[in-house]
Order: sequence, then C-alpha cells, then structure tokens
Amino acid sequence: MYRDALLGLGLALYPATQLRLDGVPLGFGEFFLIAWLGLSAMGRFLRGPGPGNPALRRIAVFWALLGLAESIGLLSGLAGELFQDVSGMLHDVFAYSLMLALGMMISLELADARRRRRACWLVTGLGAAFLFLQLAGGFGLLPLPGLEYWNYDRFRGWSENPNQLGFVVVFPTFASLYLIQTARSVGETAAGLVCAGVALAVGIATKSDSFVVALLIGGSVWVAITALAWSRTLEAGVTLRGASVLFGLLAVPLAAAAFAPFAAATLERIEESSEAVYSNNDQGDTRLDLWQEALKRGVYSGFIGLGPGPQLVSKSFKLPPPNKWEAHNTLLDLFVQGGLLAVGAFVWLSLSTFRDVWRARLAGMAGLLCGLLAFSMFHLIVRQPVFWFGLVLCLLESACTTTKPGSWALVARKEAVP
Repeated sequence: MYRDALLGLGLALYPATQLRLDGVPLGFGEFFLIAWLGLSAMGRFLRGPGPGNPALRRIAVFWALLGLAESIGLLSGLAGELFQDVSGMLHDVFAYSLMLALGMMISLELADARRRRRACWLVTGLGAAFLFLQLAGGFGLLPLPGLEYWNYDRFRGWSENPNQLGFVVVFPTFASLYLIQTARSVGETAAGLVCAGVALAVGIATKSDSFVVALLIGGSVWVAITALAWSRTLEAGVTLRGASVLFGLLAVPLAAAAFAPFAAATLERIEESSEAVYSNNDQGDTRLDLWQEALKRGVYSGFIGLGPGPQLVSKSFKLPPPNKWEAHNTLLDLFVQGGLLAVGAFVWLSLSTFRDVWRARLAGMAGLLCGLLAFSMFHLIVRQPVFWFGLVLCLLESACTTTKPGSWALVARKEAVP
C-alpha cells in the first residue's frame, strides 16, 4: 500500500510548482513519481514481468508510434531549422520518457482490480486533501509562507498558474463520480461526495475557462451514459432510476416551452461572456495566432514535424532566439513536432479508449476521459502524469467489465472486486 501512496502523493503534488526548491528542476511530485517507478520496477524484476494486458499493449503501441514520429521530425528539424531551442527539446524528451515509463508501469501494477480501486481512492482522496489545504491557505486559514495563492482574482494554489491547477482538478472531480456510482457502502459514497465537492470548489475558484469546458463536456457525457443506463432498467420493470429518466424526458418539451421567452436574452448574455473571455488580455487572438503558425509550421515540415520541444518562432510577444513557443493545443503541438503520424497516434489512442469505456457503460470513466481530453484543446496534455493515470484507469476498468449485447446495464466483472 505504501507504494500506491507514493503514486498518489506524486500525482497530487506534481502541479505544486511553487513548492520547488530554487535551482532544482524537479518538484516533490516528480520525486515521488520517480520513487514509485523505481520501487515498482524493482518489484517487477524480483517477481517477474507478469502477464500483459490490453492497456499495456495500447500504451506501448502509442509510444512506439510517437517515438518514431518525433525521431523523424527531429532529423527534419536539425536539417532545416536555423536554430534549436535545446532546453525545450530536452524538457520534452525527459517528460515523454517519464510518461512512457509511468503509463506502462501503471498498466502493469494496477492490473489487479482490488489494487486498482485502492489506488484510485488514494489518488482521489490525497488529491482532494491537498486541494483542501490549498483552498484553506488561499483564504488565510493555513497559508504557507512565500507562496502566492491568487493570480489577481483567480485561485492558483501551489501551482504557477490557475489553468495548471484546473487541469489537475478534473481527475478528482470525475473519479469521485465513478467511485460514488460503484460505492459499496454509505461511507464510500459520503467520501466520494466530499472529494467531488472540494475538487469542484477549487476548479470554480481557478476561474479557468478550460476547466469550465472540461466540466461541461465531461459532465454531459456522464449524464448521457448514466441516463441511457438507467432507462434500460425499464425493460426489466419499473424502477426509480428508469422512472426518473422517463419523467425527465417527458419534462423536456415543457421546460423548452417555459425557457423560450428567455432564450434570446440568454443567447445574448452567452455571446457577451464569450466575447469578454476572448478579448481578455487578447488571449483569443493570441491563441489563434499560435494555432495558425503551428499549422503553417507543420505543413512547412512536409507533414513530418520538426521534433520535440517548442517549434513556433514568431516573436510578437515571446523571447528572442533560441527560445521558441508552443501552440498550447495537443493536436497542433504534436502536428508541429511529429507530423500526421503523431496526430494519428493520439487520435487513435483517444478514440479507441472512449470506445472501450462507452461499450463498458462506464459513465464516470467516460466523463473523466472526455474532461481530460477537453483540456487538449488548450494545453499539451501528453506530458501530464494525471492524464496517463486517468487514461490507463479507463482502459483497465473497461477491459474487466462486460455487458449483455445491446444492454446498458452492468452485468458482470471478469475480476472479482470484494
């Protein structure tokens, strides 16, 4: 269990970049993750590698394709680029190597259903506990000296910026929903509700637009799958869940009619809010400029990319050479680094994982995956440990869950979970 606690501490603390010591490139979270990897690798060496599983194979294929794409792109970049951002390249190489090891080791270590559930509770619980400490510090209850908890009116906790904290909050928010739906006692349900409440409060305090988008997309997927699963219970007779969905569907026309008079004003308000977000600090124009340049650079490379690291060179607001910039969009960053092969590998991994959780009717896992992927529109998420933990969790959970053909009701689990 202590090893799983190391994993939980690593995933909870790696975004705490304000806690890093001066001159040390790694923080406490990275040290915990590396320690977990070392101990797990030693245990695997002593016990033997153990059997493979679909998650391990899927992760291995993805990183093989991405490694090939990045290597080809690197050769192209070295041959055609005027200057190289060496520090950025080395950062990505180290980050990708760590994520490769982390994803594959999680696939091996958490293949057992009992241990996987325990690890999920540890990561969610420790994450919520540290988020609560950050929230308490931000309101002056338990502050740590030398830390800036707020970026103007946006909460950033122990992280450098609110968006970084907002991404990490996605996991405990949706993982709590999954743990609540699969809870075996009132105590587990209560604990899941507390974790979800803390995570949601922190996410709202960050005022992260990315978090709002992730919450809307992931939440919509969770509601849709849950409603479909509940509605199928009507086939076996009237149940409270099935009846709730039925009455909800019947109420839609009435709700639409009642909302109609306010639709124009609501749409106008949404448009005003969207324009305000777009114009805030010129972030809308800045993102569009970055995305357009990323597309041009990817095409310029012949669709094979320019290698790891930031590759955007326009200097309207950036540092002078040899520094470069990122597109802050996963697909575009992968496109400019590894071309179409890198983009195809990420799209295949994401869609195939979603297909698995959809077929397994895992509403919480599907919401978690879509919430994490929503951030890919605004950030490079393949360097984030919590993304790989969530994705591997989705793959492992869906692999051990079966349903009757054409049914939305959970029937059996191939692995016993006492």
